[in-house]
Amino acid sequence: MLRRLHIRNYLLIEELDLQLEKGLTIITGETGSGKSILIGALALAMGERAGSGALRDPAKRCVIELEVDPQGLDIGAWLERSEVPAEPTLILRRQLEPGGRSRAFVNDTPVRLEQLRELGERLVHVHSQHHTLLLNDPGFQLGLVDHVAGQGKEVHAYSGRYTDWRALHHRLSALRDEEGRSRGEQDFLLFQLEELEAAALVPGEQEVIAVELTKAENAEELTLAYTALGAGAAGEHGLVNMIASLRRTSNKAALHDPELRALLERLEALRIEVKDIGEEAERALEHIVMDPARTESLRGRMDLILRLQQKHRVDSVEALIELREEMRSKVQGIDGLGDRIAELEAEENALSAEVLHRAKEISKARVKALVPLSRQVVAILHELGMPHAVFRFGHHYNEPGPTGIDSVRAIFSANKERAPAPLDKVASGGELSRVMLALISLAADSRDLPTVVFDEIDTGVSGEVADRVGTLMARMGAVRQVLTITHLPQIASKAGTHLVVSKDRAEDVANTSIRAVLAEERVVALAQMLSGRKLSKAALDNARVLLEGGS
Repeated sequence: MLRRLHIRNYLLIEELDLQLEKGLTIITGETGSGKSILIGALALAMGERAGSGALRDPAKRCVIELEVDPQGLDIGAWLERSEVPAEPTLILRRQLEPGGRSRAFVNDTPVRLEQLRELGERLVHVHSQHHTLLLNDPGFQLGLVDHVAGQGKEVHAYSGRYTDWRALHHRLSALRDEEGRSRGEQDFLLFQLEELEAAALVPGEQEVIAVELTKAENAEELTLAYTALGAGAAGEHGLVNMIASLRRTSNKAALHDPELRALLERLEALRIEVKDIGEEAERALEHIVMDPARTESLRGRMDLILRLQQKHRVDSVEALIELREEMRSKVQGIDGLGDRIAELEAEENALSAEVLHRAKEISKARVKALVPLSRQVVAILHELGMPHAVFRFGHHYNEPGPTGIDSVRAIFSANKERAPAPLDKVASGGELSRVMLALISLAADSRDLPTVVFDEIDTGVSGEVADRVGTLMARMGAVRQVLTITHLPQIASKAGTHLVVSKDRAEDVANTSIRAVLAEERVVALAQMLSGRKLSKAALDNARVLLEGGS
């Protein structure tokens, strides 16, 4: 149960420390005094997103702290999963910074907002006028049925698998579309790949072919040049013999002159170099082949390479080889699409069968719960002043969807002369409030909700009906903590704790405060709810009668 709510710098509240008690707590106050601000602060402490302008003083931090008695709450797994230490008192804290940043803590351990929201859903269940309007929504009705039938976890697990199935289905459709497009391109892709593979390209061959082709195309000229170079260097009348003759002529004289010896040494080095040039020219001449067929073959190979480069808009053999490998991988990928599609089809069939099985099991539990749930709702509606009320759930099956295969629609009639019809077509605001209250009380019993908050859910009821609504809330408060915001004195008189919200204005700054009223103060508070600010003896007497009847 909730023990304490501390609020600082939130909307109209400068600072508030509110102790919360067991049983039924009623919160009353004039319209606009700030009663719903408490519900907003409670929602923030449980992970709801903060709207703009939440800070009373924009320059200061807003802090909302909720102290909870965790005894009997099934939150051990959540604490372990969230790495939050277990403490005798559970403290949820929300901080809104002036710059707009929001932080959340549980037992002083930082948590994500979704984690805080998950924990909050296990602690407090808030129902407002907005939820009463949602009662006309078939999806909301189905959620209430699941809540009472205890199918919440099963539906959550089913929804996860349904989402997985739909994602797999879309993925499979995308693969089939891709395969269809790829198969259309495959023939052209295979033609290009076969052409590149037939070319048997070798890295670096273009440069080698270019050199060899140049030699082949200029073989005659090169032959003449190498022949002349060889003869001029090492022939009978070539430079080698001429240099040798010069050395022989000067060898004897060189014995007497170091400078001449040096010149002869240089001549010898020159002779050796010229001889080497002549020999290399002769060797090169041996490799000059005037073969028209070979030349034509080299031209054909170069033409093929250049044509492929132009076709594929690349400038090297290496780029063509890389393109060939990419095409090969793509063709293999297209061939593998069929296998992947077959695998996914088998996976989808299995998941589809699982989803349908889960949906049918949930549906069985729902259908089984509908009749007894309807009877219980009718019994409570009779108790709440509708003795002729008829209530049941229309049901039909659908294709599997996010919540299963079931659709329900509440059928209702408050009067025996009126045929039952869909709830949203025939129920007034007060009737909707009582139907909602009946369903919530049953949901609270079935799920053992620790704390239930009603935010003016009693709209549209008055008099004896309001008294009966208050009696039902008091009965709920006997087994759990119930907080109710109300304008009705008949309901307020049933409370174990009565809190009054007031708004004060000092120096043009509004401030909301809240305090518990006891004894004669409570009589006055109820009398003001009956007659307004101007108290009368009759109003005070009526207030006392209400308190005596509520106690």
